[in-house]
Amino acid sequence: MPFMSTYLERVLYSVRAEGRDYVLHLEKNRELLGQHYTETHYLADGTEVTVKPDVQDHCFYQGHVEGHANSAASISTCSGLSGFFRVNETIFLLKSLHEHEDGQHAVYRASHLRMKRSACLEAALEYDHDTKIAAPLKLYRWKSARLHRGPRYVELVLVVDNEEFKKYKDLRRVQNRMKEIVNHVDKLYQPLGLRVALTGLEVWSNRDKITVSRKAEETLENFLRWRETDLLKRKQHDNVQLITGIDFHDTTVGLAKKLAMCTRDSGGVNQDHSVDPIGAASTMAHEMGHNLGMSHDEDIADCHCPVSKERGGCVMAAKISLAYPRLFSTCSEQDMWQFLEDPKTGCLLNVPGADELYGEPVCGNQFVERGEECDCGRPEECSDRCCNATTCQLREGAECARGDCCQDCKVKAAGVLCRASKNDCDLPEHCTGLSSECPEDVFQENGIPCQGGRGYCYNGACPSHAEQCRLLWGAAAQVAPDECFKHNSRQDRNLHCMTESGRRPCSPKDVKCGTLLCMSDTSSPALGSGFFTLSFGRFKCKAALDSNDANEMTGSLHLVPTGTKCGEEMVCYAGRCQNLLVYGKKNCSAKCSGHGVCNHKRECHCELGWAPPYCQHKVLELTAGASSVVLAAVLAVLVLSSILIGGGIVLIRGKGKKYFQKGRISSRPAAGLTNPLFQEGTRPHQLSRCTIGSPRLLSTTAAPRDARPLVPSCPLLQEKPKPPTKPLPALKTKQPCNMAAGEPQPPAPPAKPLALSFQPRAIPALPQRGVPPKVALKPPASRR
Repeated sequence: MPFMSTYLERVLYSVRAEGRDYVLHLEKNRELLGQHYTETHYLADGTEVTVKPDVQDHCFYQGHVEGHANSAASISTCSGLSGFFRVNETIFLLKSLHEHEDGQHAVYRASHLRMKRSACLEAALEYDHDTKIAAPLKLYRWKSARLHRGPRYVELVLVVDNEEFKKYKDLRRVQNRMKEIVNHVDKLYQPLGLRVALTGLEVWSNRDKITVSRKAEETLENFLRWRETDLLKRKQHDNVQLITGIDFHDTTVGLAKKLAMCTRDSGGVNQDHSVDPIGAASTMAHEMGHNLGMSHDEDIADCHCPVSKERGGCVMAAKISLAYPRLFSTCSEQDMWQFLEDPKTGCLLNVPGADELYGEPVCGNQFVERGEECDCGRPEECSDRCCNATTCQLREGAECARGDCCQDCKVKAAGVLCRASKNDCDLPEHCTGLSSECPEDVFQENGIPCQGGRGYCYNGACPSHAEQCRLLWGAAAQVAPDECFKHNSRQDRNLHCMTESGRRPCSPKDVKCGTLLCMSDTSSPALGSGFFTLSFGRFKCKAALDSNDANEMTGSLHLVPTGTKCGEEMVCYAGRCQNLLVYGKKNCSAKCSGHGVCNHKRECHCELGWAPPYCQHKVLELTAGASSVVLAAVLAVLVLSSILIGGGIVLIRGKGKKYFQKGRISSRPAAGLTNPLFQEGTRPHQLSRCTIGSPRLLSTTAAPRDARPLVPSCPLLQEKPKPPTKPLPALKTKQPCNMAAGEPQPPAPPAKPLALSFQPRAIPALPQRGVPPKVALKPPASRR
């Protein structure tokens, strides 16, 4: 039975505010809820209840305001209209005054929003202070290089504490508010090329699972510890955020660790300090920004926000003004992409494929889905001259629309540099001439000497004791002398090696692979949350802590990073000082024919002009060989055709026996499969003559419904029967398949137009002004 959506894919609303009518073009946010989205709450006796609801049918929309290029909208239609829409620099908030759709609504500016009172009436709210750095730090600083800005996708779990649940009292109401918050956060991040999808929503409806303190630091540490010991074991995700109803001390409303995305510290805590969800959404976007490597704008020299604080300012401002922010500064964007070049952030690269997004493919959502060659957004926001925004197909003559190897709608020639090496442990990548995307980012083979012999490459980094000490304690820090490291072999609960079997005293040869010890005159680490001083004779050696709680040092001291050099041709690996052979046999590059080197995956990375897998042949030679093969195939087809034609003439002219029975060839109408919308992938290819699935009709005003198959399913190929020994009886004419009399009519819109106090009116058809309606046939998305 075809799926019937309660909420329409696209809607229009007319809203009157401050004497003007604004027409909101809204489209359902299909990427809001992830493929494996679940909802968890707890019964009074503590029983956990986890359900996987239908994520195809929800009531959260994004869009723009008609006639305003610089506009945006994030709206919930679950119970009336609520959310915000922005026109230029003015943000309007919508709120339903009643629980019913036909009740009255309010429209007001965001600057009039009531929020948490601070101790001083003139003081603004602080998002966070003294932002902590995540425990797994970057081991080196990237050199300037062109950044690969492909799409990133944050799979988010949102947790609601008991105080927040008691504030709203109703589970469904709390869940809808949280989805609305995430819808706003996703809208803020979209211009940066990053999408936020909710994969889990957990409500602590009976009691809190941690101690939620008014001290934001304590709550953050407790929350991240719970994530590591509980949540990660039962729910896969990239980032977790807590929404609390607790009033944090002073003016703080949120806290998170910096550079933490894709690590064990990937998360933050946020106070729901405002009546409208946009308040908590702004806080969450800010704290997630810290996880993504962003600093406060005020902490960056010459950082400029194009929007004044009176009009909201930028998301990464340290304090909230009366109006909420609507965009990220260019410094924040640069911070984020610099951090995302770190190999440790690979968890964000698993963008859902064409068959992983729920619902039918939607042209205009900026995701290239099944049947699309490109997707640059809605026609009014698309600036890509290579892509037809109405059909999501490449324009005539275009070979590509995006990618580091695409320029002026053409695929760049083979050999063009598309990703420069970042350091001496990285390898450059060049365009292949066959794809618009730059090849996978790979690194030097693990174990190759780097930084003038001071270290060995490991997964694109050149880790060393000295570099790590400088990152933790500042540029003047030094590595502690060997006398200090010898204490890693003693029976000490803080000084140890971490092996596969757990924490243990280091053996004498492994002491440089245990707790990292440095010397510095600074009173506290530049990066980190605390330290521990060890005095050995005239030396004062320091170890940095991962935890804010100095009473919980066990297992919290920074260890020497994996891959750090601990001797000649020796590296720290699994808490022991081992020979470079732990990475594999030497001379891996010998198989690359002298025209390439092995990468960290132990595959040949060929020099410019040479082709993988073993760099034996030049690319031009392979191209010439392919041309020869094509020419030979063409000649073979021509010769075979001549033989068949000659044989046919002989059969016609000869007195052949009646080995063939004449019959009628039925002509079937075309099934429309030559339409490029049915083609998968980003490049056209020949299609089967059979029907591809059951096409669905997408309309701008109604939910998708199944269309009947145009032709029967593909017949099985059969071998030719042997010639009959005697004449066959006359053939009986086979009745043609009954075709559908017509497409099913779209259902009447189930939602009623709203009778609102400011007279917003639902406009039944999308193409009232501007772009005509789009109707595209696409195959159903496969489910996994």
